[in-house]
Amino acid sequence: MKKLPIYLLLLVIITCSKDSSEDTSSVYVAPPTNTINTPSTTVTQYTITVSAGEGGSVSTAGGTYNDGTQVSITATPNEGYGFIGWNGSDSSSSTISVTLTANTTIEALFGQVPQFTLPETPSKMFTKGVGDTLSIGFSHAGGYKTTSLSAEYGNVSVISEPNEGDTEGNIIIEYTVNTVKNVDWATTIAGTDDIEINFTGVDNLSVLSNYQVRTQPEPIYKDYLKSSHDLFATRNKADVNLVRYLNQRDNRYVDWCNGIYEGFNQNGNSFDEGDGVAYADINNDGYDDIFIHPTYQDLSGGFTLIPIEYELYLYENGSYIFTEINWGGINPPKVHLARKIIVGDYDNDGDPDFYSANMGLDIPPYSGEFNSFIINNYNIDGTLGYKVHEFANGAHEASSADVDNDGDLDVFSKGSRENSPQNGYTSKFFENQGGFNFPIWTDRMQPENGDNFWYWRSIYHSELIDVDKDGNIDLLVMGHEWDYYYDWCQDNADGNCGRGKIYWGDEDAKFSEDRKSLIPIVRNFGTATDFDVVDLDGDGVNEIIVSRTGGDIDSFPIESSNMNDNIGTSNYYGGHYIQINKLDSDRNIIDFSDQLIESNNYSTPSLYCSNPETGWFIQTRVEDYEGDGTLNIFNSLVSHKVQHIWEWNGSKFVKTAY
Repeated sequence: MKKLPIYLLLLVIITCSKDSSEDTSSVYVAPPTNTINTPSTTVTQYTITVSAGEGGSVSTAGGTYNDGTQVSITATPNEGYGFIGWNGSDSSSSTISVTLTANTTIEALFGQVPQFTLPETPSKMFTKGVGDTLSIGFSHAGGYKTTSLSAEYGNVSVISEPNEGDTEGNIIIEYTVNTVKNVDWATTIAGTDDIEINFTGVDNLSVLSNYQVRTQPEPIYKDYLKSSHDLFATRNKADVNLVRYLNQRDNRYVDWCNGIYEGFNQNGNSFDEGDGVAYADINNDGYDDIFIHPTYQDLSGGFTLIPIEYELYLYENGSYIFTEINWGGINPPKVHLARKIIVGDYDNDGDPDFYSANMGLDIPPYSGEFNSFIINNYNIDGTLGYKVHEFANGAHEASSADVDNDGDLDVFSKGSRENSPQNGYTSKFFENQGGFNFPIWTDRMQPENGDNFWYWRSIYHSELIDVDKDGNIDLLVMGHEWDYYYDWCQDNADGNCGRGKIYWGDEDAKFSEDRKSLIPIVRNFGTATDFDVVDLDGDGVNEIIVSRTGGDIDSFPIESSNMNDNIGTSNYYGGHYIQINKLDSDRNIIDFSDQLIESNNYSTPSLYCSNPETGWFIQTRVEDYEGDGTLNIFNSLVSHKVQHIWEWNGSKFVKTAY
């Protein structure tokens, strides 16, 4: 028998196996040991529909999601629009997350943002003082509803506004100054206040803006026809502010003898110092500027033979900017030493002019120098003019007021130095006859002996002011009290040469030796360099505050011609003393220094640059430094640097460190 092919054998085996498996009755199959029963599940889904109202878009249009799905949506406003909220959600956020538990419809709501145009903040400060108002106008578009305002240092209110719903219009707000911020003795000249302005449109969208109001005290000179003392008194704030400004700017507290004007001089001075300085709004922009003659001195502190120009510093945005003076085609005037510059409207044109009291050389040959008028034409053609006052020469002081009450300013100052007896100083009145014509006014003063020289000898300072508040201008003069021990003074003027005195004016605007009051003498301090007249204690009566320095009227012998013979007590530059005098109902002047001031006597002689405690003090000012309603006294050197402040402690003025 032949062997079957291998593939046939395999076919037989496969066929037999198939037949046997289809016979279930003959085959036992064991059940599985583990059984998983999976029930049938139905998934629920929801649809979210997302849309954007006019003025914006959304991050998704929505879709269908399983139950419980969180869908994030962001609303984005178009330019000029703002997001208001959701229709279908209480959330105020522009991005929300919605958990789907039902079919949901969400709409992003947008509204038109109100468009307000704020005026540009000016580069210069508003000249505003307490109680002053400033109107500010704004334009708007996009629908108006309300305006809300707030400010820290002033009151603001809407004084004119469009009707609700107007698409365009103008809004005017008014700011009233309550406090001039940061005007104190330690910080800045002027301050700022931020007005918070919240504009709301018809769609209840708001725009919050800040508008900065920059303030400073009232213009120093508002009435240029006031007496020079009244202008000078209101200038105190500016003088103090200048010191604050420069100290803050240059941090200049060490080399105090060089003065506060050293950063100002543009003419090459090696030692900058200026007695002649005036503050006034020269260019009529509402800000007080500086007109100054910075005395030319060498490094040793001595005067030189070199005359120099006046200088102008315009106030711009918190700084004093040196400005070249246009003299209208004339050569710039030059003087050696302007001892004092006063301000007044001497041509009655409404702007401030200047009168410069020019001493001349303070070294041999001691040639005098004529006073001069500086004519303000700045707002006409941008120039300053110059006119020599040919009747006043070798001056140490000057003052002005409407002496005869005819509506213009008259002048009191030194007369001719060379033509006076003993080559001394005389003083005269000068009548304003218009056109800067000020001739000698011969009938104002009526001395007992017909010669007023002896009464004007050695005057350092003068002011025309109504001291007793009777409506008449009075004349206050002070100087070298030690002069009255000279034999020529004793022989000719009853020992009153150089004595501080007040000549009381009458209804005829005339003065007489018969009608005067003498200021009390202070031993060892026989030279009066400055004074102020103010009601210190608020009782309605003025006090006379005098700054004094060395010159001993007791130890200084008649036979001596040199004040420094007794240098221990008579040194002109040694020590300082603040004297406070009261005026009684009979026009008697009574020294109340001890009762009203402490720590005011520094009598040890020294060079005036060596020690601030004993140095030569030339200026006395009275001002409310802290703004607390009480006055302070402060003193400064010839360089004008404030050295001491006397504060009122409830019973006396007590010296404090500056």
